[in-house]
Amino acid sequence: MRLNPPTCPECGAVARGTVETIPGLALLSFDESGEADYAGETQVHWDGQATARDSQGRVRLICPAGHDWPATMTDA
Repeated sequence: MRLNPPTCPECGAVARGTVETIPGLALLSFDESGEADYAGETQVHWDGQATARDSQGRVRLICPAGHDWPATMTDA
């Protein structure tokens, strides 16, 4: 794939990765009165993983310093 720009506009580092969306099921627990709370565990469904894109189809890249920026991603 080709990324444009592949380097962080803030610090010049090469992208570490893309922002991804991964569906998950946050488990619940219930007490005797029927009140629900999060159980502290999420089952992640990796097969649903997708690269997040903005309204213009650009991906979001992140550098090792944590800066993020939009970039076009095309097949090489």
